[in-house]
Amino acid sequence: MGKFGGLVARLEEGVTFFCFSVMCAFVALQLFFRFALNSPLMFPEEISRYAYVWITFVGLSLATKTREHIRVDAGVGMLPRVWRCGVGALVDFISFAILLWLAYLGVRFMLFSRMSISPALEIPLNLVYVAFPLGCLLAAFRLSVQLVTGLRRGLAAQPS
Repeated sequence: MGKFGGLVARLEEGVTFFCFSVMCAFVALQLFFRFALNSPLMFPEEISRYAYVWITFVGLSLATKTREHIRVDAGVGMLPRVWRCGVGALVDFISFAILLWLAYLGVRFMLFSRMSISPALEIPLNLVYVAFPLGCLLAAFRLSVQLVTGLRRGLAAQPS
């Protein structure tokens, strides 16, 4: 994966940390204004919601990198090792195809809603919506690397 993969990993982690920090700060600000000053603001709720969207979809890629997604493997665990590898590769390939399809749909949705503006911040909502196809593409990239690595490892383990 090399330098590009390392750069992508640092960017994912940086964006996730930044968005999480922004979300926490603006939720705290909103709580202060709502309960201490009895005068809630409109924009902190919107900013924290958009930061949460970015955390979710960039986090999709981070969870794919570390293979921390929820999975059901009760039946797969009883299969012979060769079959487990094959089923794992099939699941990864199907997941890869679904992620690419979702990225395509996300881009279509962004184009469909390109004129939408957020109510409080008055920013284009495409800045928020781009997180969905971007997260799906990053996760597909991570999954493709894992799939190729797994297939190479499986082929290397096969007797000649």
